[in-house]
Amino acid sequence: MRKKLVSILMASAMTISLMACGGGSAPATGTDESAGTTAESTETAGDTTEAAETTQETTEATASSDTASGEMTEVGTPRNETLIVETQTPTDVPGQFNTYMQGTTTGFGIHQLMSAMMWEMDTAKGEQFGEVADGMPESNADFTEHTVKIRQGIKWSDGEDLTADDVAFTFNMIMNTPNIGASDYYNSIFESVEATDDYTVLIKTKESFPRLAMKMGVTIWGNDLRIVPEHIYSKVDDPSTFKDENPVVAGPYTVKSFDPLGKWVLYERREDWQNTTVGVVTGKQCPEKYVWFRYLGDDTTRQMAMIQNEVDILCEVTPEILTAMMSSNDKISAWYNEFPYATSDDPCSKGLAFSEGQGAPYDNPDFRWGIALAMNFDEISMNIFDGAGRSSPFGILCNTSAFQELYAKPMLSWFEDFELDLGDGTTFKPWDSEYKNRMAEKLGITGDDAYLEDMFGVGCLKYNPEAAEKLLIKAGLEKKDDGWYFGGEPFTINLTYLADTEAQAGRGVQAAYDQLTKFGLNCNISSESSATWDANGGTGNYEIAGYWPTGFITKDIYSQINGYDADLIVPLGEIGSGQGVRWNNKEATDIIHKLAKVSPDSDEAYELAQEFIKIQFTEMPFLAFHSGVKFVPTNSTYWGNYPNADNAYNGPWWWWSCFKYIMTEFTTN
Repeated sequence: MRKKLVSILMASAMTISLMACGGGSAPATGTDESAGTTAESTETAGDTTEAAETTQETTEATASSDTASGEMTEVGTPRNETLIVETQTPTDVPGQFNTYMQGTTTGFGIHQLMSAMMWEMDTAKGEQFGEVADGMPESNADFTEHTVKIRQGIKWSDGEDLTADDVAFTFNMIMNTPNIGASDYYNSIFESVEATDDYTVLIKTKESFPRLAMKMGVTIWGNDLRIVPEHIYSKVDDPSTFKDENPVVAGPYTVKSFDPLGKWVLYERREDWQNTTVGVVTGKQCPEKYVWFRYLGDDTTRQMAMIQNEVDILCEVTPEILTAMMSSNDKISAWYNEFPYATSDDPCSKGLAFSEGQGAPYDNPDFRWGIALAMNFDEISMNIFDGAGRSSPFGILCNTSAFQELYAKPMLSWFEDFELDLGDGTTFKPWDSEYKNRMAEKLGITGDDAYLEDMFGVGCLKYNPEAAEKLLIKAGLEKKDDGWYFGGEPFTINLTYLADTEAQAGRGVQAAYDQLTKFGLNCNISSESSATWDANGGTGNYEIAGYWPTGFITKDIYSQINGYDADLIVPLGEIGSGQGVRWNNKEATDIIHKLAKVSPDSDEAYELAQEFIKIQFTEMPFLAFHSGVKFVPTNSTYWGNYPNADNAYNGPWWWWSCFKYIMTEFTTN
């Protein structure tokens, strides 16, 4: 069963590597931001408030009805017509649906159900396809001019046609609005974007740019480029402060109502579904008339809601919660129905991010390697998910099964021979190839090397406190009888993680705290709300935190690494177009610039990728623990045909923008 999945993912990676397409960023530091409203949005606020009040009245009116029987939801919709999906966090800005405004909670169904992407991603077939675009770009010989045909037939939810004017307007809106996070990046890339007729856009880039679709379309979670209706946004003084409380959309669902406290949004399928992005692309209607994204609360509440059939899809749970739910309700399942239950191919490794913009010692690779070797990964793995998950010691490239086959195994001898200079005339080889065998013995798992490598990975980093101590001293720390010092002052590390969600990341930080404290470092640990977390990640306002600035889905790694271009680094406290960890490495930046100009399916691109992997492994800007391990439960009481290991038509990525295409395959039960 697992080998079948590996072959699917490998086919995906190999297929994508032959295409100059894809792109999208994992929400490592957050692209969703908040601000105020304009006069235009103020006019619609009263209507939305009235809608929210009406929804509250509806909730109260139906609470005493037959909701207990499961026939109606608490928001007054038929249960058998309503797909109920958990959102990981409530929103701090209810009624804010403009993703170009700071603070918008994009994953609250906005980019899954309403947004219009230029190119979307079929993660099972390994193919990017045009959503708003009608096929891939047609580029000139040096990739400086790109003609993009726009798919005909898509209409905005108010009946207006989506045309090339909307696409050109969106590009130019981003470039002309400095407060939109991607503005600087767009201005560094694009010379001009214009509509040459109703369904053709001509894009000129300042330099060779062979990855237009890859960077302006989806390959993983989503993409910051979401096409907006010109006839709405052109009337706005500042699109970065426009809440867009009554959004006009091209996707298959519109907002029916939302909770003024930010705990849920109810979406309704458009009556003209055939004119939506999904309808035009696939010809299929989503069977779910309503989709209710809701925040459920603490783990106990989430668990009981699932067992009692009050929710159909959860984003992520812990293995112990999953097994408890499965034992209580036979309609609940996950990717696998046996250990490890979870998929390990979410392409975002979880581990420790260092805010290098803080300066010394966090910007010193000796310090980061010292932290790595001070921790026992076997114990960390058991403390996170009882040993389930594939080790991912490759820094900012996530060890999906595809990465392991395309890069990790071919480069394994380099990792095994890699040495660290400990600063006292000695060296140390940190690679540990025996991890899979230790975990298999501990957990009672049997299988050949290929099976164990797929389940646990090809290796991890060694635990060696002695080498760790030498590296920390080399980085400028001093060990005294009463603890560690830096710059003559007692040294304390502040560790942070996202509260109440992303269990893998949170548990990883907690496990790291235990390990580093045991080693002798003085550490503080705290959790943060989603708004604070996103803001701090982008501005670098942390020391070591459980962000996940990683990725891997295609053989061509450019879309995963271009944010590490040192030219995009902004001062600490500011939000820029690059990665929040602010890793500043000239060699890596030079490779990123070279990759941007070569064909993504060339031997040169693959060789440059290998060199980049070596550089970032040497400097370890991000200390990854496992690949993305996702226990994502589904409940088949009302809906069926969810993707799983035996029916892998897509992955269980409910929080990705491709969810609207997955939903077309669901069936009613």
